Amino acid sequence: MGYFSCNNKSAIAICDSYNFELLSKNAKRNRRRRPYKIAEFDFSDLHSATDGFSAAKLLGKGSHGSVYKADLRQLGLVAAVKKTKVISGAGNRPSPADNEVEILSRIYHPQLVNLIGFGLDSNQHKVIVVEYMPNGSLFDQLHGPARPPGWVKRTRFALQVAWAVQFLHSSQPPIIHRDIKSSNVLIDGDFNSRISDFGLALRGHVEDVRVRSTPPAGTLGYLDPCYLAPGDLSTKSDVFSFGILLLEMISGRNAIDVNYSPPSVVEWALPEIRSGNLEAICDPRIGAPEDAEALRRMAILAARCVRRAAEKRPAMAEVVECLKGVYRRMKARSRMCVKTKGRSKSSEIEFEALDFGWRARATVRLSKSKSMGMVRSRSRRRLITSNVIAVGSVKWEDLDSKLLVDFGEEEKNPTKIRQ
Repeated sequence: MGYFSCNNKSAIAICDSYNFELLSKNAKRNRRRRPYKIAEFDFSDLHSATDGFSAAKLLGKGSHGSVYKADLRQLGLVAAVKKTKVISGAGNRPSPADNEVEILSRIYHPQLVNLIGFGLDSNQHKVIVVEYMPNGSLFDQLHGPARPPGWVKRTRFALQVAWAVQFLHSSQPPIIHRDIKSSNVLIDGDFNSRISDFGLALRGHVEDVRVRSTPPAGTLGYLDPCYLAPGDLSTKSDVFSFGILLLEMISGRNAIDVNYSPPSVVEWALPEIRSGNLEAICDPRIGAPEDAEALRRMAILAARCVRRAAEKRPAMAEVVECLKGVYRRMKARSRMCVKTKGRSKSSEIEFEALDFGWRARATVRLSKSKSMGMVRSRSRRRLITSNVIAVGSVKWEDLDSKLLVDFGEEEKNPTKIRQ
C-alpha cells in the first residue's frame, strides 16, 4: 500500500501539529519530507479518543464519511479522524479511504492536510487519522457568519492552495486531486490554507490504465466541463476547479447559487471581467481592494483558469508566480496581521507576524486609550513600523494568549478573532 506502520508512541511523539516547529529540528530545512512515520492505530484507541464517534466530536460530514476530533491525551496529540462510509471499490479501483491512505502515505507538504496514520474497524474498513485543522474550512471563512477575511488573507489562502496543487502536479508520478473546492481547503492554527480530502485523487500519468479507466468525478460547480470521459482527464481539470475557487474568493459567492441569476459564478463573473467592471465581482462585504492592478491580475488569472479549452488554461506553476505578485501588492497596501504569544502585565505584547512572510518575534506597544502602537523587534529593539492600529476596540484586560489581533485590514465594524 505504500505506508509504514510503527509503534504508536514513537510515531506520535513528533506528530503534534501545534508544536511541529519545536519538535522537528529539520522542519525548516526540508518542509516536504515527512518528519514522522505513519502510525497504525488500534481502533479502540480511536473510538475512545472520539468519545465513541459522538456528535460532540463531529467536525463535519462529507460525501465519503464523517470527520471527528480526536483527543489522544496519552500520546499528547489532537488529530482529526475520518470515518469513511462503507463503499467498496468498483472493479480494481480502491475505496476512497484506501485511495487516500495510498496517496497521502507517499507525499508530504506543509500546504496539505497530511496523513498521521490509520486504523481498521471491526469490519476491516480503514479509519484515517490526519492533522487537525482548528479553524474550519475556507468555505466557513468565506460564507460563514463571522467577519469575512480581507484581501491579504484571501490572496494568501489562494497562493497557498496554488502551491499545494503545483506540488501535486509536479510529483512523480503526478497527482490530480479532482475535487478542489472551498470546503476541501482547511485552515490550520496559523491561518494557513491546506488541501484535504484525497478520496477522489488519482496518482499516475494520464496514459496509465487505472487513470484512463476511472470515470469522471468531482463536485458540481467546480467540475471541468471538458472532463466528460476518463480519457479527458489532465492536470488542467484541477486548474479549472482552482479558477472557480479563485472566483469564489474574489466575489464571496458560492460556485453555484440558485439565489442568483445566472446561478453559476463563472457565467456571472466572466462578462464583468471582460468588460473591465471588476468592482462588480468583489465581495460587497469587504469591497474592492485599494490596489486595482492587483485585483485586475487576480480576476484575469481566474478567467484564464476557467477557459473552456483545457489547453489554453495556465499551468499551476504560472498560477503560483502570478499570485505571488498579487499577494505582494495586496499586502503592501495593508497593515499587519499578528498572533499574540502571551499575556503581559505591561502594555507590551509579544507576537508573530502572519501575513508578511516572516517569523521574527517582535513586540507591540499598545496604548490603552487609542489602540495605537509601535512594532519593534524583540532582539535588537529596532523599529519595524509605527502608527500600528489594532482592529476593534482592543482593551488591555481582554487580551489573552490565544487572541488573534489584526493590525491590518481596515473594516467598518471590526471584531476580534479567536483560535
